[in-house]
Amino acid sequence: MKPLKSPRHAISPSAMYLFCFLIPALTLAAINPYPRQVVKTETLTKWVFTNNLQGFTPAHDCKLSAKNSRMFITATGADPYLISPPINLKGPFIVKLRLKDIRQGPGQIFWISDTHPQWQEEQSTRFDIKYDPQWQDYEVYLSTQGTVQHIRLDPGTVTGTIEVEFIEIIRAQLHPLELQQIKTNEKQITLQLHNHDSTPLNFTVDNKQYNLAARQDQTVTLDSNPTKTFASRTITIKSPNLPEIQRNLYLYHPSAKLDGVVLKSGDLTLIAARDGSGAQIKKADRLVAVIAPLVHFNDTVPQLKLIESNNAINFSGPQIKISFTLKAPELSIAINSEIDCEGPVLRALGNLEQGLFAGLEYLGKGELSSSKLDIETKEHLRFAPDRLKVTMPLMSCATDLATVAMTWQDMHLQPVFAAPNFLDGSNDHRMALRGKYIQTNILVNNTSLEETILWAVNKQQLPDLPNPPRTWPQQKKICMDSLNGPLHNKNGWGHCAEDHWARHPFADQASTIWRLTGKAPNLEKITPGGAHIPNDAIYFVTGRANEWLQHKKNQIRSIIQQQKPDGSFRYNGKFQKGHFEDTASGFCAQHARDLLEIAYLTGDKDALAAGVKTLEFMKRFRTPRGAQTWEVPLHTPDILASAYLVWSYVRGYELTGNQEYLDLARKWALSGVPFVYLWGEHPIMTYATIAVYGATNWVAPNWMGMPVQWCGLVYAYPLTLLAPYDNTLNWNKLANGILIAGEQMQYPDGKFIGTLPDSLEEIRSQKRQPWNINPCPLISIHLRLSGQVDSLAVAASGKNRITSPFPIEIQDGQAFVTAPQDTQYQVLINGEKIINLTSRGKDIIALDE
Repeated sequence: MKPLKSPRHAISPSAMYLFCFLIPALTLAAINPYPRQVVKTETLTKWVFTNNLQGFTPAHDCKLSAKNSRMFITATGADPYLISPPINLKGPFIVKLRLKDIRQGPGQIFWISDTHPQWQEEQSTRFDIKYDPQWQDYEVYLSTQGTVQHIRLDPGTVTGTIEVEFIEIIRAQLHPLELQQIKTNEKQITLQLHNHDSTPLNFTVDNKQYNLAARQDQTVTLDSNPTKTFASRTITIKSPNLPEIQRNLYLYHPSAKLDGVVLKSGDLTLIAARDGSGAQIKKADRLVAVIAPLVHFNDTVPQLKLIESNNAINFSGPQIKISFTLKAPELSIAINSEIDCEGPVLRALGNLEQGLFAGLEYLGKGELSSSKLDIETKEHLRFAPDRLKVTMPLMSCATDLATVAMTWQDMHLQPVFAAPNFLDGSNDHRMALRGKYIQTNILVNNTSLEETILWAVNKQQLPDLPNPPRTWPQQKKICMDSLNGPLHNKNGWGHCAEDHWARHPFADQASTIWRLTGKAPNLEKITPGGAHIPNDAIYFVTGRANEWLQHKKNQIRSIIQQQKPDGSFRYNGKFQKGHFEDTASGFCAQHARDLLEIAYLTGDKDALAAGVKTLEFMKRFRTPRGAQTWEVPLHTPDILASAYLVWSYVRGYELTGNQEYLDLARKWALSGVPFVYLWGEHPIMTYATIAVYGATNWVAPNWMGMPVQWCGLVYAYPLTLLAPYDNTLNWNKLANGILIAGEQMQYPDGKFIGTLPDSLEEIRSQKRQPWNINPCPLISIHLRLSGQVDSLAVAASGKNRITSPFPIEIQDGQAFVTAPQDTQYQVLINGEKIINLTSRGKDIIALDE
């Protein structure tokens, strides 16, 4: 992951959605999903392309022309953009565009000013250009600083033509009164308001008058009228000569008597209100969740009629039918509506222990969704995200009462997730779907969050593998083309192909070349590392096993020096901001992985002891996070954390036989699944992987919805280590899918042939983004999945541990190595003794008892 260009963000052309971008910085206790309302707008400048281009100039990968009262932008490459004439306007302001496009993809508008004269990602807003041969209006808010001199329009990443009727810059006057937060409980509704104006403001709520001083806050308390179990309530705030502010809330009053109809299965009970206003879900007679409301049409709850049945609860109303069936531990709900609706609105009760919204949120105890801990820009509000950012159909909340999860099949539905429920101002945890035809399964039990991931995968099954883009001989060739081409010069290979990545005689690249060709590169020296998955075979086929062993011993000492007495590793840097402690699962696990991998290869007792100490410490962690602190917050959920945790615990199990370590490896393997796209509607999507649920430097790029496959490959590799011991999922299939998606992302030709892009700009664009990385991990995983040795093989029996670059086994006090005849290589015995061999095809090594 490199902080280059952010993914595009789908943005509605509606002003209501647009102005949610104007929400000020809030504390964690006040997630505010509602925008300040627009009072009026003022046009600052407008370009209409009657006879000419009005001063717009093509800057990159495009041609411009004007005719028939419109501007035509013809994209000639993958990164077109054009620059406006000078405007010299104070912001912030809105750019309004009317476009006609036969393409679909991401758009972006940048600005530069007298105080910020460079085009930068932070000085931009993204929006989604819709495929439509008819005119579409877009409104894009720019939060600017200084006097803006030019704007720049980036109209997508696909070649073709866009028509522009006009571009207008407008300034919006916002309502001076802001409803910043709503809180509800059994008896009261509390409103937190702020007057942004420099003069006092009069307003009324429920016919009661208030006066709010300039720039001040005020709390207003209302009676929630708890006479019905389920109720909707519209809050209306009126100010003289200003638009009304309205919020609709769905209230739940547990003390009110419920007139309901009951379904029971096992220890689950569903009690649905006879008037269709809501439902209770009980487990072992304990209330653990409610559905409130069952459904609504744009904040209007329909009048529903109960249709009783022995095995189901059915409701019917104008333009809608709803059906409930119960078979513990699952509740199935089907909604058939003629118009768009939201439902079921599932609300898990209790204190949050963990929460998951696949692709966007992985919450720990007491944490808040849509917070700014991982991303501070407007995109932190992700309760109803672009559906292409959802990696799999799963929302889940584990509370101190029960674990409640929701899954669905139709990925065109819009999921909504708020934990706690800031949409209704309540302390429950809200999960819902929007659409017309909604079918969902709800799990209610006492399992862990990770088990709900398994449940959701099993409901759908792992998707079919994509078609590999090349045969194995073709794949070997394209990888060699990259290693001999853009990655290579006389000094060795780069980790990435760009010139500023220094070339070294890296072990990982040299080992990969040897594996692919059977010939070791002629190197005067070897530099450790070079790829994201280690491969040390080259040391053992070039007579350098002792050099490798000494390097590993030095590495052990270095890591142990950093380890704390409790086995932890502590982070001290700017990316600790906002996190509740100075350590995290991924930060510790990367060190544990290194220690235990060395212990596995050498039998080193100090490495093993230190590694086990960290394994024990890491039992306290619940969330995979904190493995990429070179650019991402320590708090941020991270697939690399899952990867290192699986790797560490598998090696811990192999070295100690401790079953608990295998159980933890399984748990952390499941934790990585929601970072993987388990569905697809674009050529490269299924099994693509999201690196983190956050942004670089809390700002940009926002990595949600932006595949970073090298991180997924690092996760796939330890899945192949886990697979021989656990069949919870088809781990090898999951790893293979991730591998194939990586092969799809490789450059098929051109300057960077065979390299793996750092990321795709986003799913829709399919645009590869630098840096362009060596393909060695792809080869390592392919060899593992093919049952071949990728790096070093290890055999252990009793007190003997043998390490070899070729397959090895121990029988009857002898080690047997299978290697190509006449190959010269070395083996390491018990981390101390090195033997030089010239293979006879099947080599036998006598071992000491």
